[in-house]
Amino acid sequence: MRDKILCIAPQCPLPCIDGGKIGILYPLKYLAQKLNVFFTTPVLNINEDIINEFNMYNIKYFPFELNTNDDYFKYPSSLLKPLSFKFNKYFSPLYLKYIEKIIIENQINILWINAPHMAIYALKLKKKYPYLKIYLREHNIEYDLVLQYARSQKNVFMKMISYIEYYKTKKYEISLWNKFEKVFFISDTDLAEAKKYGDFNDDNLIYDGSESNFYNEQVEEHSFIFTGSLTSFQNQENLKYFIENIWKNFHDNNKEAKLYLTGNDNKKLEDKLGYSIEYLNSLNIINLGFVEDIQKTIASKKYVISPTLYGSGIRLKVLEACALNKIVFVSRIDYDMCKYFKDMDNIVLFENEQDFINKYEKLINDKNLQLKIQQNVGEIAKQVFSWESYVQKAMEFMGIK
Repeated sequence: MRDKILCIAPQCPLPCIDGGKIGILYPLKYLAQKLNVFFTTPVLNINEDIINEFNMYNIKYFPFELNTNDDYFKYPSSLLKPLSFKFNKYFSPLYLKYIEKIIIENQINILWINAPHMAIYALKLKKKYPYLKIYLREHNIEYDLVLQYARSQKNVFMKMISYIEYYKTKKYEISLWNKFEKVFFISDTDLAEAKKYGDFNDDNLIYDGSESNFYNEQVEEHSFIFTGSLTSFQNQENLKYFIENIWKNFHDNNKEAKLYLTGNDNKKLEDKLGYSIEYLNSLNIINLGFVEDIQKTIASKKYVISPTLYGSGIRLKVLEACALNKIVFVSRIDYDMCKYFKDMDNIVLFENEQDFINKYEKLINDKNLQLKIQQNVGEIAKQVFSWESYVQKAMEFMGIK
């Protein structure tokens, strides 16, 4: 008889259009091949088609209507509450009762919590039903993201509130790590941060996976691609920094190079980056908007860019590019997230503008080096970033055979 597990996440991962949703959906899909998987998230509106789509994956989905959108007018009142605003907005006593009903009616004894936003449900239910085994999957170190946001604020009032939110988030998140049966992290850098405050080791590390199809696409030479919605503060700041501090000068001496962007319409690009589309085009930066098949689009480009300055966890777009045997240019933050990355062997690390230019020139003058990096990164994807190995380790993690 299969074990039963209830997974609780802060958002519905369908449609699966970004890394955050991939990190929720794909573990569910692969766990459902081994276990009876039940799943619940808050949603604005219940969609029967999405429930049916989960059924196709053998996942029993129980959405609950709860508005978790940001309301900045509630920020001041959140200062009086023990939980930070970003966590408190996910809690509802009615939702707690709804989850309890799912557990009782389906005789579930394992709770899998995606992100500390939903941890309060596990803690309250564990207190009432001590037999429950509760596990926490950290998608990011959340307090680190809040700190990055606070440091970037120009408005004094917002900076003050953001720092208060940071201290509350950090205190709460660290306290959670001692309250679950086990906690696991998805990058070496997050694990290193957690080790400062708890007794963690490599048993608490499970890299996300990657899944890709084979595409026999003609690859455009000298083409780069950046994927990601600029709704994300991190993506916005990362891309803007890359254009301003690296691409502009790089383009001056490499007129043949093109940078393709996906995941945003023209208006969002102009609003978030502060550049007109005409100006971006003058730099050979081309917006593809929302593409039908992102993997196919990536497969048609020579290089993938991940210029992370802000972020935590692991960049799934990097893993996806690895699985597509792409040459991936990454920042130091991206590079340090996985101990298996080796500069100019399976990935390309750039520390600054000159480093970026030097390594690009080395690559375009050495086809054998290009081929070696592509072959090696494909092997890393198979050996390290697979959802099959993810689920196997997760089940060992929970003591399930």
